[in-house]
Amino acid sequence: MGTLRSAWEERYLVVAPQGLGDSLEATPIVAGLKRARPEVPIDVVVLRPGPRELFGGMPKLVAEVIYLPYWEKGRAAFAAELLGACRRRRYTASFLAYPAARREYHLMTRMFGARRRFAHRYDGRALWSLQWLHTDLVEVRDHHTILRNLDLLEAAGLPASRDLTYVVPAQWRSGERHERRIAVHPGTIAHDGLDAKRWPAERFASLAARLAGDGYEVHLISGPAERDLVATIADRVRPASVFEGSLAEVARFLSSCAAVVSNDSGIAHLAAAVGAPVIALHGPTTVHGGPYGERAVAFRPSPCPPCFDPRRLDMSCALGIDYACLKRDMPADLVYSRLRSLLIEGLEFAHSGNPGEIRPLSHS
Repeated sequence: MGTLRSAWEERYLVVAPQGLGDSLEATPIVAGLKRARPEVPIDVVVLRPGPRELFGGMPKLVAEVIYLPYWEKGRAAFAAELLGACRRRRYTASFLAYPAARREYHLMTRMFGARRRFAHRYDGRALWSLQWLHTDLVEVRDHHTILRNLDLLEAAGLPASRDLTYVVPAQWRSGERHERRIAVHPGTIAHDGLDAKRWPAERFASLAARLAGDGYEVHLISGPAERDLVATIADRVRPASVFEGSLAEVARFLSSCAAVVSNDSGIAHLAAAVGAPVIALHGPTTVHGGPYGERAVAFRPSPCPPCFDPRRLDMSCALGIDYACLKRDMPADLVYSRLRSLLIEGLEFAHSGNPGEIRPLSHS
């Protein structure tokens, strides 16, 4: 496909339109671009406050964070911000991070006018999907999302070290570890039915109670949209405390934990990114998008194939069996056993290919 133009002419754009977890999985693109072309400015487009805080904390890697407030301020404000940002400058290349199958993401990326536009090929119906708005489409390979994102760099002719994993601001790590502290996150992002990824609340309560009975400090991680859910669980678990704070505060707290138990959510990725052992509970979603690292486990014991596809705009159970992958095939005892194994045995590999061999790359 050929390499990109010389460094002095270049400016790159990384588009990370999804939530916190997907944005964390896009940080290796930024790190890889900076390693390959250290003189080249890199801008990042985000649509949510969490990713804005994430990339905004990396001034040595990211020249500008372009925040388009779609979810907080609506379509009109989003369109105005997008038009203003597109007029500001042009780019040598843009990289649309996985997963981004929606047509509006392809259209948004095209509006920035990069000469080369790299994205993944999600659907053979290219005319309908607007994938033809990109100059270079990369096949979605059967490996982790972080590696899929690095495939975009290889398609651009840039060296893409497979050592790369999450990048977070250095101040997001506390530097301490409490051997009896366990964080439990029972929530997920809720829009478009994504709360269907949640393990049942009563199972979280059962697990938390058992951990508390073992003498662990159990801390329930909450956010503004999860307070009622967390309060319901906290009322059933004594003693258990609730932790809520800014993204940086949550990251530092997670980094101090002996382990984290979470749904398939941004919190699971954040825990892995700051070095905490984490077990993420997967039902309808594939483990390819789970937390990544030497002490990260994407746990999916169900024999039912994962049914979530980024091309689908809903999270309904594809087989109509009421998410048996979460409710039937993942009892609290099984999660407890897997968590104990993670705590006792030390390093556990979450995916095929031994992702534990990937060395974390921290931003300083």
